[in-house]
Amino acid sequence: MCTLTILPRTDVGSTTHGVRVAFNRDEQRARPRGTYPTLEQHGGCRALLPRDPQGGGTWLAATEHGLVFTLLNITYPHVVHLGGASRGSVIPGALAAESLTDVEELLPGLASPIERPFRLVVTDGHSTLEAVGGSGSITCSLQRLDRPFMRCSSGLGDAIVEPLRSEAFARLFSDEAVDLVAAQDAFHHHRFPGREECSIDMSRRDACTVSWTVIELDTTTLRMNHHQGAPRENSDPIEHTLVLSDRRAAPAEARNE
Repeated sequence: MCTLTILPRTDVGSTTHGVRVAFNRDEQRARPRGTYPTLEQHGGCRALLPRDPQGGGTWLAATEHGLVFTLLNITYPHVVHLGGASRGSVIPGALAAESLTDVEELLPGLASPIERPFRLVVTDGHSTLEAVGGSGSITCSLQRLDRPFMRCSSGLGDAIVEPLRSEAFARLFSDEAVDLVAAQDAFHHHRFPGREECSIDMSRRDACTVSWTVIELDTTTLRMNHHQGAPRENSDPIEHTLVLSDRRAAPAEARNE
């Protein structure tokens, strides 16, 4: 139950920090809220990430190697998956990676104990690595990041909410002269009148959007602004800045699968 968008590098508009990643986290109301992001060390690599206090994993992280990790559940209709390792363990296991190629090489081992389906999206600002896992296996594709990107999920069933959110996303970015950052923020705040359960800033009896995070990545610096609350609550962000390592790998070559 989450929504991810990524704005690519551009010479126009207000994406002066290069790539901009935004992520709404939706969660069960009965589940403990995630922690605030903190700086952790993973195999010699510094990473910023919040944690799920119940499972110990995370849905989001950014590293000094210039990689941004995001994790979304996948919900298929009438399919129940029980047992297996937590999906939130995938990102922490890959944070020492220096490139998308490194991440892809680690994923089969990280996915093997996980039964429940998930989608991992990792970007280095040039390309996106998208991995779909579950039942102990994983399939990866690598695509050039040359246009606004969106993925979402919902406990109601992804097929129920995806058409609505995709149409809203396409509509907001249909004008070539649009302010990309303003459009991205408007999207993550958006609510469908009378369809709050399907909204990007969603709410229903048992679940709601509990936080949203914006990460901006340029050639030298990574900035993370984390709001511990739904977009509609207009909470002040917790701000973190991470200087990127000069040991970053060259961008991976997209396969456009």
